[in-house]
Amino acid sequence: MKTEPAVDLDPLDLDARQASASSRRALLWLAGLLTLVAVCIVLLVLFLRDVEAQEEELRRAADAQWLEQTLRFHFQRLERDLAQFDSAQPAPGTPPPQPLQPPRAGLLWRGEGVIAWQGWLASEQQDHPGQWPAIMAATELQPEDSGTLAVMLDTGRGLQRPAYAGPLRGHQRPGDALLWLAVPRFEQGRFLGNQVAAIRIERALEQIVPAWFLADHALLTLDDEPGLTAPVQPVQPALRYPVAMPLPGAQWKLAVELLQARPAIAPRAFFGIALVCLAAMLVALYFFWRGTLRRRQAERRLQTQIALRSAMERSVTLGLLARDLDGQCLYANPAFCRMLGWSARELATTSDWPPALAASLDALPTAAAVSSGLSAGIELQLQHRDGHELELLVHGAPLTQADGRVMGWMYALLDITERKRVERLAARQQEQLEASGRLVAVGEVASTLAHELNQPLGALSSFASGLLNRVRQDSISKAEIVPVLERIERMAEKAGLVIQRINAFARRQEMSRQPLALVPFVRRVAQQMTLPPGVALQLELTEPAGSSAEPGPSVSADALLLEHALHNLILNATEWAGQGASGPALVRVSLMQESGLTGIRIEDSGPGIPEAQRASIFNAFASHKPGGMGMGLSICRSIVEAHHGRIEVGHSAALHGAQFTLWLPLTT
Repeated sequence: MKTEPAVDLDPLDLDARQASASSRRALLWLAGLLTLVAVCIVLLVLFLRDVEAQEEELRRAADAQWLEQTLRFHFQRLERDLAQFDSAQPAPGTPPPQPLQPPRAGLLWRGEGVIAWQGWLASEQQDHPGQWPAIMAATELQPEDSGTLAVMLDTGRGLQRPAYAGPLRGHQRPGDALLWLAVPRFEQGRFLGNQVAAIRIERALEQIVPAWFLADHALLTLDDEPGLTAPVQPVQPALRYPVAMPLPGAQWKLAVELLQARPAIAPRAFFGIALVCLAAMLVALYFFWRGTLRRRQAERRLQTQIALRSAMERSVTLGLLARDLDGQCLYANPAFCRMLGWSARELATTSDWPPALAASLDALPTAAAVSSGLSAGIELQLQHRDGHELELLVHGAPLTQADGRVMGWMYALLDITERKRVERLAARQQEQLEASGRLVAVGEVASTLAHELNQPLGALSSFASGLLNRVRQDSISKAEIVPVLERIERMAEKAGLVIQRINAFARRQEMSRQPLALVPFVRRVAQQMTLPPGVALQLELTEPAGSSAEPGPSVSADALLLEHALHNLILNATEWAGQGASGPALVRVSLMQESGLTGIRIEDSGPGIPEAQRASIFNAFASHKPGGMGMGLSICRSIVEAHHGRIEVGHSAALHGAQFTLWLPLTT
């Protein structure tokens, strides 16, 4: 009969009185926070009023300053436009021609209907109003404007700068006042006359003031008649402010009225958000108080489960299993159940465990092992429900309460079965690779020996056969035998040296490195070469000039091995040089230096090496030459790399054939 485990979780219950006290403290804190928020809102209202007043004052000052600077700019531009008219006048005594428009005229001059009249008033006409143009004479006849234009002309003449007068009504219709401008002209200190213009104020303001400014403002002249637009509704006097007019001599004053005072949106929006937050907090306080009463009963029932789940969550990584101090199963997450193939209900039973499950649970670390620490984890082999073996990495940790008391043990399990299988497979493959490598090394050494000993042994056989034939024929004297035997001895010694070098190189023994001057070394190797008929060998070497000169390039190298590599490369070049498409067969050997390296370059006039074959020519047993073994270039690369150098293969731009470069580090 299966029974539920009698697990005592009472130590995990929280004290109800402690929870009630915590709730009361939370309510007091919230009430204090609401009071603080209310005080902050009152202070915020007072602050926003000051901010709005300051922003409105700054806005008025900025608008007035902007309008003043805009008017100054456009009227000064009009003065320059009239000055351009003036500068185009002929000498005194001839009637001045009037150009149609100054070059690059300003906005006031180009505006339609802004300039009511413009003309030239010579110096002899200035003191005789009867000789003035009709529009000026008509304006001067008005009683209120009598003498105004004469003062303007005298001011411009006396101060030698533009002067203004007005606004004057003249014979214009009401509301269409004219502002007069006189720009004097002087030549070599002598006054020639004035360029005079009458400006319609209404049209000038329409051209200068943009529509976006007039959307919120009304422009008023000195007598409070609207300049462009009138207020839609009565405006407070505080919203009207004057604008200084930077026009010398003009009695024109302008005022700006705000049509509607727009409050600052951001501060008011912030205030509205604060009010909404306060209302939300009040509602939240009510629901919090009501919810607290309802939750107290549920919290007492849920504290045990919450504390248990929290303790497990603090230790969770992968597959999880919680056991009490007696070894009974408290919790198993779905990952652990899937890992072993048993359900959580089957794991939670106190008795009648299946043998396979019992064996798996008994294999877990004991409480003593967990308490000693399993932070690094241990590897275990457990059995799945279907019988196959699992390899797991197990971590353990004590299952503790909030006060630190231990109530059980927590296990985290990671399935490493597949990883272990891959590791074992990789180890087997590595062993096979190493065995293959050893076989390849043996074959390479054997092939190298065959390649290197082929020439000396062939020569030995030839000399021995020739000597034996002549001895049998009794056609050779003792004096002739000695040189032949000496050559046979030298060939044998050379074969022995080849075997020693190959053996040392194959065993990766230390080479006998000595400082080696490259210029005489390359020259000596080249002189020992036996060239095929029709092939020329060209050396481009730079030797020191005299004993006091700087020595040539020098490297630290085993002379015998390096000679063997260079000999093979030059021999290959001489064999391919005669197979070129055109031109004489030529092999060139040269030296170069680059960034701490010295290079020995061998070029030939042969057919070259195709791009697709350059990556494989250094592979062992890869030969593109009839009868070749494919070991020469492989041996050369091994020798150069043993000297911490490299071989580069490419196309010779000068001879149009193959190009090999041996790069070796220079001696320091």
